[in-house]
Amino acid sequence: MAAKYLSNPIDVGNRLEELGWKVEELLEVVDAMVQARNSCTDNDPASAPGWMAWKDGTRRLREIARAKGLEKADFDQLPCVIDKKRNLRFSVGNTDDGTGLEDRVPQNRSKKGAATDRAATDNQRSLLDYLQDTSVVRLPTAAASTPGHVMSWFLCVYSQGDEVRAELSCPTSVDSGFFSDFYERIILIGPEDGGVKVRRNKPDDDSEFDIPVSRK
Repeated sequence: MAAKYLSNPIDVGNRLEELGWKVEELLEVVDAMVQARNSCTDNDPASAPGWMAWKDGTRRLREIARAKGLEKADFDQLPCVIDKKRNLRFSVGNTDDGTGLEDRVPQNRSKKGAATDRAATDNQRSLLDYLQDTSVVRLPTAAASTPGHVMSWFLCVYSQGDEVRAELSCPTSVDSGFFSDFYERIILIGPEDGGVKVRRNKPDDDSEFDIPVSRK
């Protein structure tokens, strides 16, 4: 079954509200990740841009989430925040140029470990249990979780030069360490938002343009 793909701003806002988030809050996390990636230079290790983006994105996600009453947690050493009221778990990740595109899927830039695999497997199990328990013929459209199961969502961010795309998505399988199937994809910055402005360092200068990531 194809993943549910939401890109209309009204639909996106309404769905995120069901999940306990606002678009602006998640764009703050995207902004933190883009800033961190762009802060790196040729003198940094090759892995620095991805690691810095992941680190700063995780920090900002937790700062915003904990102020909303969510809890900081680690799922098999995977840093995340948990919404116990809704049985939801949220993490951040660097993904490739399939991010935000309806005819492709976002794949993580680095191979994920067992924790991410188990999170996706748990998502699939939750959805199958829901179908069996309720005898419905379509997937749930609200929080999409069943009692005792915690659904895992990933804020997927693609940043390359001036191009930025992002989505909050719920994977259901990982193939050889990379995302392969999704239940739902909520597009925050898609291809139609191309040219979205981000905070970037000036060449040969330590000062910054203070321009946050935003939809047009």
